[in-house]
Amino acid sequence: MKLKPEAKAEIILWDWLITKGKYVKNIYFNRINELGGKIFRVEGERKIPDFVVEINDGYGIKYYAVEIKPSNNSKDILKASKILDLYLKNYLNNKTKYYVGEKEIKLNGFLIATNESPKGHLFKTETWIDNTIKDEGLSKYNAAVKYKIIPKKEGSRTFEFIRFLWNEYGKVRNDYETKLDVGILIGNCDEDNSPHIMISSFYRIKNRWTQRYWRI
Repeated sequence: MKLKPEAKAEIILWDWLITKGKYVKNIYFNRINELGGKIFRVEGERKIPDFVVEINDGYGIKYYAVEIKPSNNSKDILKASKILDLYLKNYLNNKTKYYVGEKEIKLNGFLIATNESPKGHLFKTETWIDNTIKDEGLSKYNAAVKYKIIPKKEGSRTFEFIRFLWNEYGKVRNDYETKLDVGILIGNCDEDNSPHIMISSFYRIKNRWTQRYWRI
């Protein structure tokens, strides 16, 4: 059976998260799937993302909804920002509730991923930005890399996309009292392409929004 590009992307990401995810406990599909994987369901508005990833990092169970796109069509990736207008707003307005079996789950955030995510970027063709090189040309880690706010290397188009997404999310936060994370799922090229999420996250200790880049 010939798989659609999105289904292929889902299989690539499932395998990557299962084999290399340090804190990944379960992956739930939005339908019966080729892998026979576990399924999540919703009640209410039926426009839903492709995966729900369950994480246990030692600080409690977290659930992230993931919208998956194939990398060969840039327009599809750009349109994935619908996680804000559809999935996130529906969730915040209680129009969509998520379940695993009969148990309602509370989401911690929404992510975007592609079949290129394990390689550290989203789009099929990208050039690399080295975040360890300062403007004056000195090759040393800057503070954002040192404190795991951003990765050492970023794809140029992914760099622009994630910051566009965060800017749009900032507008949403003006209308909603939300503390949900929003970002992308990508591999860390310096750590054997281990799964990481790059997110806009609310830092409760300092009561402010910040960027985070951490392993799952």
